[in-house]
Amino acid sequence: MKETIQNIVGNQINKLSTYLDALANNGLEIKSIDIDSTYLAENFRQTQTFSKCMEFKALYESLPKNKPVLYWFSFDTEKLKNETLQHALESISRLTRKRKIAEIPKIRRESSGTLYVGKVKDKFHYRFVNHLGHSVNGETGSLQLTYWYDTLLYGNLKLNYIVLEEEMKTLIGVLEIELAKKLNPVLGSHKN
Repeated sequence: MKETIQNIVGNQINKLSTYLDALANNGLEIKSIDIDSTYLAENFRQTQTFSKCMEFKALYESLPKNKPVLYWFSFDTEKLKNETLQHALESISRLTRKRKIAEIPKIRRESSGTLYVGKVKDKFHYRFVNHLGHSVNGETGSLQLTYWYDTLLYGNLKLNYIVLEEEMKTLIGVLEIELAKKLNPVLGSHKN
């Protein structure tokens, strides 16, 4: 029994170590999507049309579906400064209406250039649409960007993501927490 447990734990630690080494040596590709106002257009809200419109269909279909993904949204700290960010965060609850928003920490975090850090075990394409705020189901906690994020005021966002191998599904939560510790995102709950 003790050997079985040691093998399980040891194997998981070795997997995590291998991926962390790969990341340190640029072995993992970081992909990015620049999110401008076209991604947040009101006509996509709750309509299931974002994934089908010609402008975004190829992008949507290219997003990972069956692999774990670690991701983070970054913003330009010159355009979205602490005082502007504070105002934006105060308006989120009112602007998102009855949709469930990602956790807004009670103690405001300084602007780090990172809005949110997240992970999914699969179906990243759905999570992307949720964060944009275009999901029909408003009960899934996400950024709901179309309802409150104004690219004219705050600048464009960048969605950065790393696609991992399926065997990393069990450890992706650890990676999310560690990345959040380093990036200090403004939104979200990252407890260890």
